[in-house]
Amino acid sequence: MLLPTAFTMLLLTLLTTSSPASSTPTNAMPKSAVRLATDPSNPALTWYVSSFETGCSPGGCVYSFNIAGVASANTPGFNTTCNGTSVEKDYVECKDKGVLSQLVPAQYPNWTVKAQHRWRKGEWEQYYAYGEKNVTAEAENFTIRVGEVYGVA
Repeated sequence: MLLPTAFTMLLLTLLTTSSPASSTPTNAMPKSAVRLATDPSNPALTWYVSSFETGCSPGGCVYSFNIAGVASANTPGFNTTCNGTSVEKDYVECKDKGVLSQLVPAQYPNWTVKAQHRWRKGEWEQYYAYGEKNVTAEAENFTIRVGEVYGVA
């Protein structure tokens, strides 16, 4: 029998049942996952987006941006580039495959930029963090607050 780590115990004490499941990527959430609350004072739960660009044609839009997240004691940092199209129905991997992105069009020039960070600790633990931000086409630099964190241990 595996004993829970201190990090797993800390995450489980933050357990919450709020937040809609509809914002969860369909290809990334294991059925045995536990939804956890997020601590708004944790700097690792703010991601920094820069160089956000979109370009559209009658067939859809393409996007590109850089995204970075700082490391904490329990969360690895990342710094990567994401590219994709507005016609993709689910998240796509960024250059760092632990980060995924999705662009959901709203009424032009508005977009919802979604991001996911996933990582492993040890052999059995997996964690996921999700965030999204509504932006306009003119937005070049902005932050995304993590709204949901999941863990499987």
